[in-house]
Amino acid sequence: MEAEDLREDLTCSICLDYFEDPVSIECGHNFCRACLHRSWAPGGGSFPCPECRQPSLPAALRPNWALARLTERTRRRPQGSVPPGQCGRHREALRLFCEEDQRPVCLVCRESREHQAHTLAPIDEAFCSYREKLLKTQSSLKDKMMKAVYFQDMEMKNATKWEEKMKNQRMTISAEFAKLHHFLAEEEQLFLQRLSKEEEEAKKKQNENKLKLHQKITSLKQLILEVKEKSESSTLELLQNPKDVLTRSENQDVSYSLEVLTVNTVCQIPMMKEMLKRFQGVCQVENGGVLV
Repeated sequence: MEAEDLREDLTCSICLDYFEDPVSIECGHNFCRACLHRSWAPGGGSFPCPECRQPSLPAALRPNWALARLTERTRRRPQGSVPPGQCGRHREALRLFCEEDQRPVCLVCRESREHQAHTLAPIDEAFCSYREKLLKTQSSLKDKMMKAVYFQDMEMKNATKWEEKMKNQRMTISAEFAKLHHFLAEEEQLFLQRLSKEEEEAKKKQNENKLKLHQKITSLKQLILEVKEKSESSTLELLQNPKDVLTRSENQDVSYSLEVLTVNTVCQIPMMKEMLKRFQGVCQVENGGVLV
């Protein structure tokens, strides 16, 4: 009871809360400096005391340091546990609900400066109103959760289908490229066979040309030896039909056309487009399609 009386003595009669920067006026009453300034009329003249209505001048304000220290010590002092349903500041029953602060308050709080402009409602009415809103919100949240769970199931099914499609596509790609590798390997062998055939034909022709040149050289060597022997023989032997050897020497033809060999079998990158077209045609035939 003494604590409640002390709190009453340390409460500003304007804001109904602990003094903040308390000041005394000429009649001896004490108020918060800010509360007193708000109660002054414009002009700066004398003003009536909010409690006894006795006039006082602003110049007569005096800080009440002792009251300020006592208020501060009291505010810091442990107040003990507050019974359920009572205001922790005024130890009064919580009978109202403050819409702005969203908490229950007592009747004394209602008169304080803190709640003067706030919307207050009886606590029972606020309880029923907010309980109804919470129940509706709970039902709405359940509906939203069911919808979210449905979307989650759909997303999981969609993901499963997508993974299966990715697996099938991966297998399809591997199979198609396996066919392509096989096709390219066959094309490689075909080009190598063509190249081998061309090489064989070229070597055969080269051997024929070499044989002809070898025979021509051998014939010329023999004729040179014969001409030499004829020129070194005796008079009678030399004059035995010398025209024959001369004629044969003059008739020797050594004209020869050297053929520059080229490689006709060439595999070029642009040919890959035609090969791929052919491969597509092969795939269409294998899959029951029509080769166009």
